[in-house]
Amino acid sequence: MTSKTLPSILVVDDEVSNRQLLERLLSKECQIYIADSAESALDGLVKMPFDLALIDIMMPGMSGLEVLKRIRHDPKTADLPVILISALVDTNDIARGLELGANDYLTKPLDLEVTVARVRTQLRLKRLEEERKNTIQQLEAARELQDRLLRIASHDLKGPIGNVSMIISLMKESVDTIPNGVELLDALTVSINTMQNIITNFLDTAAINPDTIRLNPVEIDLVACVRHLVKQFAVHATQKDITINIDGVSGTIYADRARFEQALANLISNAIKYSPRNTEVRVWAESVGLRTRVHVADQGPGIPPDEHDLLFTQFGKLSTRPTDGENSTGLGLWIVKHLVEMQDGSVGVEDGPNGGSIFWIELANARAAQPAYS
Repeated sequence: MTSKTLPSILVVDDEVSNRQLLERLLSKECQIYIADSAESALDGLVKMPFDLALIDIMMPGMSGLEVLKRIRHDPKTADLPVILISALVDTNDIARGLELGANDYLTKPLDLEVTVARVRTQLRLKRLEEERKNTIQQLEAARELQDRLLRIASHDLKGPIGNVSMIISLMKESVDTIPNGVELLDALTVSINTMQNIITNFLDTAAINPDTIRLNPVEIDLVACVRHLVKQFAVHATQKDITINIDGVSGTIYADRARFEQALANLISNAIKYSPRNTEVRVWAESVGLRTRVHVADQGPGIPPDEHDLLFTQFGKLSTRPTDGENSTGLGLWIVKHLVEMQDGSVGVEDGPNGGSIFWIELANARAAQPAYS
């Protein structure tokens, strides 16, 4: 029931005059649906949801009390407000009905003002209950989002922190004695900045209601973005003698920079992690209609066909293992999917033509997407 839709009421009574009276009385404020028997009432309850049911107790065949009992035993209708209608002398039936879970009752002959008042009360209580449930769902969603963001931050901080540790260990003696010392310092700076960005964008927003989270889409130059990410993983790739080829990267997309970079960084990190030594990781981009697809291909063992369903799932562990003893939590691809889909993008994977896997992220290209965000 919403403020734009009249509440729907099911009237169940075998007497034509009672049905007509209730329909005239309530039709200005509600949508009225008529059932002339218990059987037709139960059939109607299966076909559509109602906001309230007015049920006469005394009917030929199945009684109103039996209808009430079935309503309360069906999870789909268990919370439906029910007002029983009974002759004044049938107090035992009224008591039995209340024990079975009726919300209220009316007695014949119907008092028009009392009938309208009690119907309005039950509809108002139902609306308040729906609002309460919605609030609970929002709070649960906020808590789930907080837990999710904390897991994301925890997972994605491990890579940069590992880079810092390795670089510091190599530079203990002297920068001058280490080949490419300046480049290592640059990689260290990039890793530190990455950690700071993750903390800012996730830990600081972990307690925010998901309805209030705002993306900050901007035009992203893919060449500059990919070069920045490759520098972050240069140390890891060099240690495994892996070349990162970005010759096929071009174009622009329109996305939240921090979230896109984090998603793509996960794919590049995985490609290095699961690639054998002395191989190549290739990154390139292609236009797909009004969208741009960024690919990351490795020359690893690939994904067994029967394990494809585990990809992009939370804690989805595969039989394929990192090639140099690196850590894997099973969260990386799930994080990628979450970060991309929150920007109306999509993710996927294909088998490489010569082995390995090709993971991709697809988002709107800058020229097509900007008017939609303005």
